[in-house]
Amino acid sequence: MPTHVSKTTDLLFRVGMTVKGVDSLFEVIGGIILTMPTKLAGYILVLSQHEAFRHHMALSGRLDRIAENVMMHPSMGEAAYLMVHGLSKVILIVAIIRGRKWGYLGLMGVLSLFTLIELIRAIAAHEVVTGIFGVIDLGVVFLIYKEYASRFLAGEVSAEANPA
Repeated sequence: MPTHVSKTTDLLFRVGMTVKGVDSLFEVIGGIILTMPTKLAGYILVLSQHEAFRHHMALSGRLDRIAENVMMHPSMGEAAYLMVHGLSKVILIVAIIRGRKWGYLGLMGVLSLFTLIELIRAIAAHEVVTGIFGVIDLGVVFLIYKEYASRFLAGEVSAEANPA
């Protein structure tokens, strides 16, 4: 019979996978958009002229500067990073949804690596928000491990305890 803790952990795992999946899709989309700096700058300029921003000169001006920066400094490296990082997580999350063992192991590895990079960057640059997201990602890695252990390691332990 599942306990309250296991139900909560299961819910947190499902929410974590959903959030990571949506985030990963946005990374892929963002990477694709970054490969088209002219179009991206155009979208930002259109947004800055929207009625919601037009009356706020500081915000509208900020959006105009962002659009100019995108045009002047297109970054294919950042675009590639977002697409590869996002697509790898999408593939691994789909594998987890399909119950593939390698999906759990792969996602734990990918998230652990990028979380380590994220936390090092947060500490080096004193970026509190990045650090918070890094800690949240560590929590997601822990939830993935708990789910992996309950699905795959529990059977191995009981098989070792009851040799046939």
